[in-house]
Amino acid sequence: MITIKKIICPVDFSGLSRKALQYANEFARLSGGEVFLVGVIENDPTINYSHGLEKERADAEKQLASLIEEEKMAGIVADYVIYEGFAEECILDYAKRQEADVIIMGSHGRRGLKRMILGSVAEHVIRRAPCPVLVVKENEHEFIK
Repeated sequence: MITIKKIICPVDFSGLSRKALQYANEFARLSGGEVFLVGVIENDPTINYSHGLEKERADAEKQLASLIEEEKMAGIVADYVIYEGFAEECILDYAKRQEADVIIMGSHGRRGLKRMILGSVAEHVIRRAPCPVLVVKENEHEFIK
């Protein structure tokens, strides 16, 4: 029997991220599980940012709270966190800390030359995740109505 109790869903507030969140929401409803949202303010943690990232963090937290309300996920979202750093590392760290059963995320990530050199966030997460990863693509056959 498959038990899905802890669902990690990275959120970047894009349309595809919202679509992945809808999948996470539905999986949680069907399985009686909970969704753990993770947002990332991308920066290089080895660099000292003199201006700080407090405003970006506060804005992201407000956006997450609004998103939970808009998607009618109160009671389904167990926790949310905003990390600062490299997206794939933050997502993987959170999944390990929460002992996630599954990660549900959008397929898009970096674009252009940066993607060719570094790869997408989804690819990095898939390769190193401590649990299964469901990748939601933009133009796919949807099974959530």
